[in-house]
Amino acid sequence: MSLYRECDRSVDLLLQALPNCQGRVLIVADENWSNTDWTEVGRTLHCSIEAISNRIDIATNALNASVSCHFNDFDFSALAAANYDTVLYRVSKERATSHYIINQIALGLLKPRGTLIISGAKSDGLKSYLKQSCRLFGDVTHAVKHGACYRASITLNSLADQPLEDKNYPATRLLQSLAQGRYCSKPGIFGWDKIDRGSAFLIDHLSIFLTTFAQPPKSLLDLGCGYGYLACEASKHIFSEIVGSDNNAAALIACKENFSRMLTVKNCVIAADAGAQIDQHFELVLCNPPFHAGFVIDNRLGIKFLHNTQRLLSASGRALFVVNRFVALEKHANDYFKRVEVVADNGA
Repeated sequence: MSLYRECDRSVDLLLQALPNCQGRVLIVADENWSNTDWTEVGRTLHCSIEAISNRIDIATNALNASVSCHFNDFDFSALAAANYDTVLYRVSKERATSHYIINQIALGLLKPRGTLIISGAKSDGLKSYLKQSCRLFGDVTHAVKHGACYRASITLNSLADQPLEDKNYPATRLLQSLAQGRYCSKPGIFGWDKIDRGSAFLIDHLSIFLTTFAQPPKSLLDLGCGYGYLACEASKHIFSEIVGSDNNAAALIACKENFSRMLTVKNCVIAADAGAQIDQHFELVLCNPPFHAGFVIDNRLGIKFLHNTQRLLSASGRALFVVNRFVALEKHANDYFKRVEVVADNGA
C-alpha cells in the first residue's frame, strides 16, 4: 500500500522502498514531499526514521506524526556524522540543491557501505544525478524504471576527490542580476538569481493601488516573501511595520539579511505556511503566490494563500496579488472577498 496520497510518483517510489530499509534511515524532504502522509511513515517500526526539511509545513506535519524532523536550510551539521545506514532522497527541482544534498549525503551522513536511495523522472535529470553520484560514491549501479520515474540504490564504497558543483549552496550572496546588486539571495529559493517578472509588475502598479486607500496603510505583509523583493521595494512608501513570511528556510535566511540591510522601520520575518501560523492583522498584503509544488503544478496553492489572506487582513485592509494569466485566481478570490478587481493586465 502506498504511503503517499495524491503523490509525487518519485516520492512514492522511495516510500515503497522503506519497508526494506534497516537501521537508521534519514529522509531528505523538500517541497516534493508536501502531500506525504507522515502518520503512515511514523508507523514504520522496523527501522529508526529521522527527517530533515527546508519547508516549515512538511517539518510540522512530520513532527505532528511523531517523526523526528529538523527544519532548516538543509543544514546537516546538527546531524551525527556517518550515522545513517540509508538516506532517501527525491531529487530537487534546482540542480544546485540536488548537488549540495548529494555531496552532504556522501561526505558526512552515510556510514561506510551505507546506501543512498534516489528517485526522480528522466526529465528531472535523474540519470545525470545517478551517473554523478556513482562517481562520487565509487559505485556502479543502474536505475530501475517505474512508469515515467526511476529509482536507484547507490552504495558508499569510496569517495571521489571532487564533489558535485553546488554553487556554494549554503552561502547568501549579493547578485548584480537583482537590481544591480541591491539584494542578496542564494540557491534553494524559487527564482533566486533573478527578479520575477510578476513581482516587478506588481511593484510597478503599487503606487496606483495605494491611492485607492482612504488612509495610507501602515502595516504590510509580504506573503510568500522569497528573498524579500516585494517588501523591500514597497518600503519606499511609508509603512510603520513590515513583515515577511515564507515556508522555505532558504528564503527566510535571505529575506532577513535584506530586511536588515534595507529596512529602517519595525520589521520581522516569520516561518509560516502561506501565513497559516501568523496571528496578526495587516492593512496591506502583497503576494505573488506559487503555483508549483516541486515539479507539479498545484492550483490549490493559490487558494490556500487567498484563504489565509482573508484572515490576515484588517477590517479595512486590501491585498494585491499578481498571478500568471493561466491561473484562475480571480474566480476563487470571489469566494473570499466582497470585492475583487483587476488593477492591471499585461497579457502575461
